[in-house]
Amino acid sequence: MAAPVTIWDEMSTKIDASGDCWEWTASLDRLGYGRATNRGGTRIAHRAVWEALVGPIPDDLEVDHLCQNRACVNPDHLELVAHIVNVRRGSRARRTECMNGHEYTTRNTYRNNGGRGCRTCQRDAVSRYQRRSNR
Repeated sequence: MAAPVTIWDEMSTKIDASGDCWEWTASLDRLGYGRATNRGGTRIAHRAVWEALVGPIPDDLEVDHLCQNRACVNPDHLELVAHIVNVRRGSRARRTECMNGHEYTTRNTYRNNGGRGCRTCQRDAVSRYQRRSNR
């Protein structure tokens, strides 16, 4: 009698492990995370692979991509961290300039609602508003 097919057996056929990152080759969500479908359910692929190869994920921790490749499911590129650590490591936290290209420096950055803003962009927006209001 053949051995039963495991969740890992099902998932491993959807992974390209030819490079350093193990790329999820099946469906990705709109943010680029792999979506694993098995036994009637859909899960985030990197979490499913972690649980299949490493173990359970505690309720108070998240799986962070150290490689910053959302489609990667390589357990060596993943780490269990608290939510706040995952957020701080995220792409916004690593940005060195605002969306208009102004550098985030001590003098050009202000804090708001747990985030940060660009003083140059803020001054430009106020100037545009004042010009429109004074017509």
